[in-house]
Parts: sequence; C-alpha cells; structure tokens
Amino acid sequence: MNSNRLALPIALAWLVACAGRGGPANPLPQVPSPNSAAREALRAELPEPPVVRAAGGVAKLSLVAENDPSTGQPTFVYNGSFAVIPTIEVKPGETIEVKVTDDLPSVPPPDGMPRDMADMGTPQDMNLHFHGLGSSPKKPGDDVLTTLASPGQTLRYVVHVPANQEPGLYWYHPHVHGQTSFQVGESGMSGAIVVEGLERHLPGLSKMKQRLIIVRATGLGGDDAQPLHSNRAPCTTKDHLQVSLNDAVRPDITIAPGEKQFFRLLNATGHKTLRLNVEGEKLELVAIDGFALDSYPGTPPTEMESTLIVPPASRAEFVVTGPASGHAKFRTLCYDTGPNGDPDPEILLANLKAPQRREGGAFSPEPLAVGAPLPRNVYTTQLPSPAVKRVVVFSENPKPEFFINAKAYSTKAKPMFVVHVGTVEEWHVVNVTQEVHDFHIHQLHFLVQKINGVAVSHPFWADSFIVPHRSAAGSKGVPGSLDLLMNFRDPVIRGEFLFHCHILDHEDQGMMAKIEAI
Repeated sequence: MNSNRLALPIALAWLVACAGRGGPANPLPQVPSPNSAAREALRAELPEPPVVRAAGGVAKLSLVAENDPSTGQPTFVYNGSFAVIPTIEVKPGETIEVKVTDDLPSVPPPDGMPRDMADMGTPQDMNLHFHGLGSSPKKPGDDVLTTLASPGQTLRYVVHVPANQEPGLYWYHPHVHGQTSFQVGESGMSGAIVVEGLERHLPGLSKMKQRLIIVRATGLGGDDAQPLHSNRAPCTTKDHLQVSLNDAVRPDITIAPGEKQFFRLLNATGHKTLRLNVEGEKLELVAIDGFALDSYPGTPPTEMESTLIVPPASRAEFVVTGPASGHAKFRTLCYDTGPNGDPDPEILLANLKAPQRREGGAFSPEPLAVGAPLPRNVYTTQLPSPAVKRVVVFSENPKPEFFINAKAYSTKAKPMFVVHVGTVEEWHVVNVTQEVHDFHIHQLHFLVQKINGVAVSHPFWADSFIVPHRSAAGSKGVPGSLDLLMNFRDPVIRGEFLFHCHILDHEDQGMMAKIEAI
C-alpha cells in the first residue's frame, strides 16, 4: 500500500506532535478522528473487534501502518482494510507472532522545525509494545529500545506468553519515543490481548455474555493546550478529542434487567483517567491490569464498587448487572487530575438498554465464587522481604519538560537503575507536581501497598497506576506518593526495559527512564 498522497496531513501532524501539550493554543484546524465516517456516527449497538486466535499454539497477525485517507493520521490496516484493530486471544504457553510493515510516507521535517530529532523517533517510525505481558524485553520479543521500523521496513515479533501467565486483559501499541501521544493516543493505534483462563478461576464468568471494550480518545490537537499553572476547572473544561468505545460513539449496550455481563475494558487513551460508573448500579470488579484481584494472597476475588478508576493504559475487568428500569447511562464521571492536569469531565460512554423482546429465564443473583486456582508463579506465592529501597521522583517545569529523578529521558542514557532478577524492591514514588502522573513499568507488575501514605485495605497487582498530585503549590503543598513492591523475581524479564508516566505527552517529553534486570 502506498500512502505518499498524504504528505501534507502528515507534516501538519508532525507539527502538532512537536508542539506537545502545555504550550500555546494549537493554531492548526481540527482534523476529524481516524476512520471518521464510522467513528463520528452514532452506533446502535457496541461493535465487537475481530479476533485472531492461535492455531497450533501460535497466534499470527499481520498489520500495516498506513495513513487513514480521511484524516492523514496513522492507523493499523488489517486484512487490507481500515477496520477495527483485532484482538489477539491466546492461552498461557502459546506464542504471538506479529508482522508489522511500516507503509507510512517518508516525509522530511518542514523547514524551520523547532525540534531536535536526534534523540526521538519520527511520526513515520513504527514498533510495538506488548503491554503487561511478563515476556522477554529482548529481540524478537517485547523490545522497544532497539527495534524500530522506518517507512518501507518490516518488523517481526515473536512473543512467548509464559505457561504461568495470569489470565486476563493486556494490549499492544506502538512505543516510538516522542510519538506515543500522537500514534497511540490521538491516532488510536492499539489493540487488545486476552490471555484465556479467567473463567476457570471464576466459573460464573463463563455463563455471562462477554464485552471487550477499548476506550479511545482520538483526533488531532490534543486537549485545550492551556499552559501549566492555569488552575482551570477540571470538570467543566472540555478537550477536542472524540471518545469512543471500539470506535463507536455512545453506542447502545443491550442487557436485560438483572442480567450479568462481563465487561473487559481497556483505557487506550493518551491521557484520560476514567472514573467508570453505571447509573444506579454497582460494579463487581474481578481483575486489574490482567491480574485477578486474589492473585495477591489474602485479597478477595471480587469487590463491589460504585465507581472504578481506570488510568491511561490500565484495564479493569468487572461484572455489570442490567438495571431494573431497563436503561441506564454507562459513563465516566469527573476525575480531578489537579490544577495543572488534563481535563477529565463527565462523559457518556454508552447507553445500557434492555432488549426489545423479553428474554426467557431468570438470572442468578449469586456473586462469583472461586473455582480452579490461579497459576502458581512469582505473583501468587509469598513475597520475600525487599532487597532494596528506592525513591522515584516525578517532576516537571512550565516549558513543559518532564523528569524522573531530575533527569529527562535520553535514548543514549544508561539505565537509571540496575536490579537483580530474583529479588523484590520497595519503591517510594513521589509526585511533586500539581497534576497526576501515571506510573507504568514494562515486563512486570507491582504491588500497590500505600497511596499518599495510607495503607491499601486489600493490596493488588497493577502495571499502571495513578500517582496523586501535590496537595498545594509551594512549600505548603504535600507531594503525592505511592508505596510499591516491585517484583523482579521472574527470570524471563532479564534485560533492559523502561518505566515511565503513561500520560503519553508526559512520556514523550521526558518522563521515562531505563532499567536493567541482571
């Protein structure tokens, strides 16, 4: 496929990507979200992404990175069409093989480009990250440090899913330094990975209709681009991005009164923290970031919640009960990201509606019960005492530039930390800024123990989690913090990988660092 016809839209996109958030208002005209004909129209029923399953133990997938002809923004083309990006379904112990061809146009930077490109990829470069899987960071696996395709090149990934991988929801997306906000967030280049087996642990799930939901916020230009220290109202300011579920805008989700459905939701947005709520109903949470709640011994297998906070890159798997009235709003409520944060106002995601014809039979009101045990691995067995304690500080300045331990990311930098495989470390993650950040580490999950110094009643494993913002400006403000146990015990993670803020413009502008496991 040839995309050179879209050189001008790509040049505009490059300029927007270079501008970043937090600078002056974007002077460029707004461009519709990718696949605009499908994505801007209201959809009657939530669509389901196509699924690629393993044959002979291997799930094979071919993707082409090309420009959407309606917008000029990059997207993945699957089976020759600009279709919804497929979900990969595998069993523990199977292998994922992905061929990615970069067919984006090779466009030189416009004259006078105010950017040093020496340490960043371009909007036409491409690679993949297999987010959340406990897989190798070395080629041809989940390597984002040295694997990069330029236009005309093809990458081939071979990712082995461990036989004792936690069953749950993971995902894949590009990880080109300097371009993640544009490619993943604004352009929606992402797909889900489901590792099968959670229904064996909680057999009641197998009796429910399953809904895979990918939340994206796409379009060109990002948020209101107000400068830092703007003190804007977090729940009244709107951004320019189009929020969708599986690329459908405010679809219907058919569910009968009293019926239980299993929602597997991925927050694939660049910066939106979701505060999920079904009007008048509680949600039964069963897994976070692909890990069942009780994968940490002592934590209950389910929890009933009125709202679920799902930061960018995170996944929540939960049971929804059909409202007695036959209809309800599925929405994200306002989330306060801090005086300098991106606005996250209330947004209607979908409408829950009863089927037109009454379904026969009654629905069980019983809560989920545990069946088969979870895999025995380094997460479900007792943790040793921490071998090392570290402090990780997230900071920023008004340019904007973003830092970890006072350093902005460089591809040439040595690893910030060297850790020993087989150990557990205790990390105190501190946020001295007045906006939230989203801590993420590749290749492993961490145990959330304390938030702002307060112990979590039921610790849980995660791979992406919000670091609260500073309570107030200046010396009177108290930094936000997390206390985490970092689990480096799995030998498959040996090698170099990354940790960073998964608010993607923060990552692109420096809030990332290397780590080496030896």
